[in-house]
Amino acid sequence: MDLSTFRIGIIGSGNMGKAIIKGLQFSRQSPTIAAWDALSDNRKLLKEEFRVAVPQDNRALVLKSDIIILAVKPQVIDPVMEEIADSLTEEKLLISIAAGVPCKRFENTLTAPVPTVRIMPNTPALINRGISAIAAGNHAQDKHLEITQAIFSCLGETALVPESAMDMVTAVSGSGPAYVFLVIEAMLDAAVGLGMARDLARKLVIETILGSTELLKESGKHPMELKDMVTSPGGTTIAGLAELEKNGLRHAFNEALKSACQRSQDLGN
Repeated sequence: MDLSTFRIGIIGSGNMGKAIIKGLQFSRQSPTIAAWDALSDNRKLLKEEFRVAVPQDNRALVLKSDIIILAVKPQVIDPVMEEIADSLTEEKLLISIAAGVPCKRFENTLTAPVPTVRIMPNTPALINRGISAIAAGNHAQDKHLEITQAIFSCLGETALVPESAMDMVTAVSGSGPAYVFLVIEAMLDAAVGLGMARDLARKLVIETILGSTELLKESGKHPMELKDMVTSPGGTTIAGLAELEKNGLRHAFNEALKSACQRSQDLGN
């Protein structure tokens, strides 16, 4: 899809807002981009570093945009919507990346049947290696999903999901990078504890995880099958795996995802 025909307004210039701007600017058909942030220093950065238009306020941005992306935290969604609700019409597309906030919450605020799409991206989008789950609101049609996919394909992969799955998606892929970083940190510290130099430990751990995930993706095999390929009877790997199981690795992940999913539901309420 040719994005160059659209005017896209982005509210919020945190990490994800900036990633969206960069991704769109480097796309083959870059759209017209405007952005707004509540902080004056961030607005200055948008003008000087990203060279995008910065209207006088959120409402002005909405009036001049075909597509509005809410790249703000869930806690500020309501005040932002109060500012822009009367400027949103059914000819526009509203996209939100606010964790836990359902499309119904926007639809209940609006008098017009504005097409609304909910997104859950993740931080690897900062290097165009993200995965963004996309869910349609009641008024969104296939064309709106196609536009949304085209936008977020600039940041990596996309997946269409029912909105009922979004809290689970948030727990798995939205929060997932933090779990991976924690595992990497734990492996690094453990390697240093063995006496390994930290620079060497960092290289070995990162490349091991990168290679392992690429092997999993390319092979199409179940992770259990690949795990068994590494695990020789009575060897070093099974000794390490036994300790991870004894210390409750699986249980910890089960509880972490349940907790994150519940928190996403709480934010939506």
